[in-house]
Amino acid sequence: MAALMSVSSRSLTEPALAQTVQLITLDNGNGLTATLSTLGAGIWSVTQLDESGTAAELVLNYQDPAQWATNRYYFGVSIGRVANRIANAAFELDGKQVKLAANEGANQLHGGPEGLGSRFWQYRTEQQADSVAVIFSCQSADGDQGYPGNVALEVCYRLNRDNELSIDYYATTDKLTPLSLTNHCYWNLAAKPGADVLGHTLWLNAGHTLEVNQQLIPNGNLLAVAGTAFDFQQAKTIGRDIAQLTNGYDHFFVLNDFAQSHADKQQPQLAAVLSDPGSGRVMDILTTEAGLQFYSGNFLDGSLNGADGMPLTKFAGLCLETHDYPNAVNLPQFPSILISPAQPYRQRTIYRFYTQRIS
Repeated sequence: MAALMSVSSRSLTEPALAQTVQLITLDNGNGLTATLSTLGAGIWSVTQLDESGTAAELVLNYQDPAQWATNRYYFGVSIGRVANRIANAAFELDGKQVKLAANEGANQLHGGPEGLGSRFWQYRTEQQADSVAVIFSCQSADGDQGYPGNVALEVCYRLNRDNELSIDYYATTDKLTPLSLTNHCYWNLAAKPGADVLGHTLWLNAGHTLEVNQQLIPNGNLLAVAGTAFDFQQAKTIGRDIAQLTNGYDHFFVLNDFAQSHADKQQPQLAAVLSDPGSGRVMDILTTEAGLQFYSGNFLDGSLNGADGMPLTKFAGLCLETHDYPNAVNLPQFPSILISPAQPYRQRTIYRFYTQRIS
């Protein structure tokens, strides 16, 4: 008889944090758990039982919870209002210049210095016959980090018995405003202290990347990946071609079949497959989004320790952030990320976990 699905919670009090953090654990009764945090509506932990019955941790976290006060690496949190980078922390809307809060030189990164990932969210839980869920909610006021409009947001994490963790994002606004949300979780399927992700195998359903300038901001050009280090259309190890790049991967991949038709956003499609040959663990990513940012953990510098006690060094984990085109507010040739009172925001991304037998 299968174990019962469950939802549990615990409190974390840390002097460096403005409030007590609530950690909510979803357990699907089938060896997979996800622990979510009210700080940043984020992923704190994802564990999967291995063949010996040990819970293997698949995401990066800090050894010292006080590091969540600044969360230098954006571990696990919901990112917004606009994910990724906006050039010069500004854009034009209805003929007027909108100035945003800058937090990466002159540019804005991940919604600004006090973006959604730094907020404490409200939550409620839900238990159904075939799934358990936690739904986070928060309000972002008109002018928040420079953005127009009062925006009400919900992020729902749902875990089912089929080892699928889904994230559903929903938002409404009272003014025309840009919105592009994502999760900034760092994955490492090896689940071994000190292991990096260079030996992981990655397949991406993407024939193009966005060309970026030296500040990693898209300039409006799409580049074909065929024959380059960015070609993951046939699965390959992350480390195979990474030496061809200056500092590793930190690029947006435009998903095939999404470039022109992503606005429908109804049915998630397979975007990526990440696997660790050593453990046999595999994670599929399905999404309604136009693309994903593949970031290979280039700025992890070893100055902080992870939850396993080991330094968080370069390539210790990777992000596969599903969202709309970065810097779209300044590039009219990109699909619009504007939402309005008549057009609310919806996004769905699914992480599906399983294990392949190692021969």
